[in-house]
Amino acid sequence: MISLCAVVCASLLPFSCGHIPAEDPLTQEVDKSTQVFDASEKIIVRAVKQVLKERGFGQAKVEKVGEDESRLETEYVTQGEWRTRMEATIKKISRKEREVTLRVTTEQKDSGPSGWKEKKLLGKHQYEKIFSEIEMQIYREWAKGE
Repeated sequence: MISLCAVVCASLLPFSCGHIPAEDPLTQEVDKSTQVFDASEKIIVRAVKQVLKERGFGQAKVEKVGEDESRLETEYVTQGEWRTRMEATIKKISRKEREVTLRVTTEQKDSGPSGWKEKKLLGKHQYEKIFSEIEMQIYREWAKGE
């Protein structure tokens, strides 16, 4: 029987290890990434929550930051010497457009005062893959209806 930890760890594997930085600036590690979607905030929030859940991050907490901005945040998921969490900010640009900013925080155990040291491991390609998943989930959410 496969443990829950094994399932979560397998889904995080592309995020937490094995990434060797290339000299190409398009594949270097990034702190966060942004993309614009033509959908309501409600649909985008549901889509992002579902994608995070499918990736093994559990239920994301949703916080209304301001009139035109929401933030979703997951708890840390620990795998051995590493832990990862995701944060998404959804900001209204226009009546139909919303800007989604994703930030994946990966930390490695450390002997420092906090016990963890942040590492940037994701490249532009990994963020684009997550945005593609969110876009597909937006279409599924539209099919369900608002």
